[in-house]
Amino acid sequence: MSFQPICSTEQQDATAPASGPGRCTICHAVLPVEQVVRLGESSLHACHSCGSWTCLPRPNAHAQAKIHDNTDYFDHPYFKLRRAIAPRQRQRCHEVIGRLSCALDISSLRGERLLDIGCDTGIFLKVAQEEFGIVPVGIDVSQRAVRAALNRGVEAFGLRIEEAPAELAGFRLVTAIDLIEHVPDPGAFLQQVRERLRPGGVLYLETPNIRSAVYRFGRWLSSATGGRPAQLFERLFPPQHIQYFTPESLRVLAHNAGFDVVRLGTRVLPSADIAAGWAARIPISALQAFDTIFKSEILIWTVLRRRVQEV
Repeated sequence: MSFQPICSTEQQDATAPASGPGRCTICHAVLPVEQVVRLGESSLHACHSCGSWTCLPRPNAHAQAKIHDNTDYFDHPYFKLRRAIAPRQRQRCHEVIGRLSCALDISSLRGERLLDIGCDTGIFLKVAQEEFGIVPVGIDVSQRAVRAALNRGVEAFGLRIEEAPAELAGFRLVTAIDLIEHVPDPGAFLQQVRERLRPGGVLYLETPNIRSAVYRFGRWLSSATGGRPAQLFERLFPPQHIQYFTPESLRVLAHNAGFDVVRLGTRVLPSADIAAGWAARIPISALQAFDTIFKSEILIWTVLRRRVQEV
């Protein structure tokens, strides 16, 4: 999700080697040496082939987990805002489940296990249980978040999907909201998720859209200012976000991982979800209005289905 916290990290203790320009994690094309956004010790590079942006040097899974299992990250006002607004959480849950109606009979979800990857404190799962009768299961790398989810009565595990026990499989529905932009290897992540779904099972994803006017303005501003002040750009491009997608590159990634794209769209980020003062909200809202006209809203959402017959 955009506009997330700036965390104090030790990214350099566990990053991918910085030899050469690196390759795109989506299409594996060689990335240009030129950066599109400068971010302190790292930078974002735009793939000329698929349009996605990749962070270099690339942190590994251990470094990413360390960033997220962090008190500063957990206590940031962005997350407190999202956890505190109960009506908004209920609305958000209905929006997500509503989009799934293109692939599932929503009434048939009652009694089905729903796995939410990156479940945080389990609020989304708990609302889905109350509203739609699902059986909530979550995983998250933040141990503090998992403890809070367990206290809510959610079956939750403090680990990555690659480390999940064998019994966390056979799901009809998996959600991963505001997550794939945090993953060091998005292709391997989707393959892991596919293995946890039954054939014909459905995955719901949301992630930032690098084609949106908000990010294009951020790119222009970074170029004009040399990436200063650093704090401004780390709010827009937080260090936890290491992969940015276009709708087209997300389609390619999903197809290569064994999914069919049932539906893919974009949506705006509601003003209530922007953890910023009015001085920032006003220009962001203006840019999002521009995006609405050109159908390039700031968030991509997609409903994917695991193929019944694997190729």
